[in-house]
Amino acid sequence: WDQYILLYNQSTCHIFRNKSLLMNIQPADSPIVIHSTARVTYADTIGYIRNFPDPIYICEEGIANILSFAKVREEGCIINYVSSVDTFVVQGPGKTITFNWLPSGLYGHRVPSTGVCLVVTVDSLAEGYSPRQIASAKNARKAMSMMGSPSAATFKLMVRDSLINNCPVTLDAIRVANNIFGPDAASLQGKMARRPPEHVDSELVDTRNLDVIVIADLM
Repeated sequence: WDQYILLYNQSTCHIFRNKSLLMNIQPADSPIVIHSTARVTYADTIGYIRNFPDPIYICEEGIANILSFAKVREEGCIINYVSSVDTFVVQGPGKTITFNWLPSGLYGHRVPSTGVCLVVTVDSLAEGYSPRQIASAKNARKAMSMMGSPSAATFKLMVRDSLINNCPVTLDAIRVANNIFGPDAASLQGKMARRPPEHVDSELVDTRNLDVIVIADLM
């Protein structure tokens, strides 16, 4: 489990067993007491994932590396579940990480040798956009999710033709959202390339010598 990070919705904080996955390790300003079904433990050291601002507590007596589902969302990451592949997709600005179903019944991400980075810096991904544009982009992505996650092209048509009542989203906000956050994973779910139809052989029947009755229903 040392090289896996679990996305866990029953944890109120981030807790890692393997501190080698973290950087800038230091004493915690606010040590915590961790209550679990097995026992109570104590954590007084924290570290950080590269470009992810939330501190992660270190508990080497633990059994796994856990990211809190709720706190990841609080940091602005978008979490989507793709049922077709049984995977949680976590989207930060320009960075996507998948948490796949494991035989143990949990959802985890195996950390590559280069380390883990949930979010890249906003300066490099949102360069040239104002804070208002970034806020509008987040609202556009949220509205897209509320509408059932249509494709980006369909959502643009809905906004352009004013098909959504009282919708403050603009076409520019949709464009900025796509540039910063990338394609919406939920809108890609279940879509596949169209396959060419199979050839159907047609056979003409000579009806000149047959009694044919044609019936039409006008109702």
